[in-house]
Amino acid sequence: MREATVQQPAPSFSILQKRKVGTSVKKVFSALLLSENPFPVDSIAKVFEDHGVALHFVRSAMEVEQMVRSSRFDLVVCDYDTPGASELSCLGRATKWRGISMVIARGNSIRGLNGKKVHFTLNKPATTDLLTKALKAAYSTMSHLRFAAYRHTVALRPVAGTLLYRGSQRALGPAIISDISQTGLCLNAPEPLPQDGLISVNFPLPETNENVHVLGTVVWSSPTGKTGIKFNHISAHQQKLLQDRLRARLPWNTDLLSPE
Repeated sequence: MREATVQQPAPSFSILQKRKVGTSVKKVFSALLLSENPFPVDSIAKVFEDHGVALHFVRSAMEVEQMVRSSRFDLVVCDYDTPGASELSCLGRATKWRGISMVIARGNSIRGLNGKKVHFTLNKPATTDLLTKALKAAYSTMSHLRFAAYRHTVALRPVAGTLLYRGSQRALGPAIISDISQTGLCLNAPEPLPQDGLISVNFPLPETNENVHVLGTVVWSSPTGKTGIKFNHISAHQQKLLQDRLRARLPWNTDLLSPE
């Protein structure tokens, strides 16, 4: 997973800039808070920071669209009274955005959320206590999604691998796995691999003598042979081995991230 530095438009500001650096939890997650109305900035900042969330406040739907496209956000909190909020692509049913969405709305607006990708709905006015409860409710899912998708840089040589495409099967040439997550991997192959091709590959887990076998689909491929593969199947036992090994390699102390 590529991390991007959020380039904030002029009207926006990071709420965390209001808070002095101390012994707070490392910010692992990123969230957007969309609202034209003022919020109790300092108290909300503390709640999010204590959960390892870097919170960025924006005042227009256009800024949300730009920032979600250019950067990785785990959570979007949206004041539905903000002009353009109802048209946000990240709330659309067909969105490819994979984060958690939280909408703050009045009672007569909540009915309009049917068919939207909304995980949590808060009635207005949203107090700091209400936002705290919602964040804690979203935290487990947000953590799971982030940890599962986190890309670990590796240099693993597959033990064996085959490609099945349009009824033809052949062995993979010499290749290197350059990064891996719980949901897929990036393979540097000697030649471009066809999109939608089916891959079967055995490879060693990082820093262990254990091998795992996965079946996956080529979701993107570059002319250089760099290829993105999404896992389709891995046995339950090997999935746990992979999860445990990758979780141990996370660059954060995950015990500190559990909300009280």
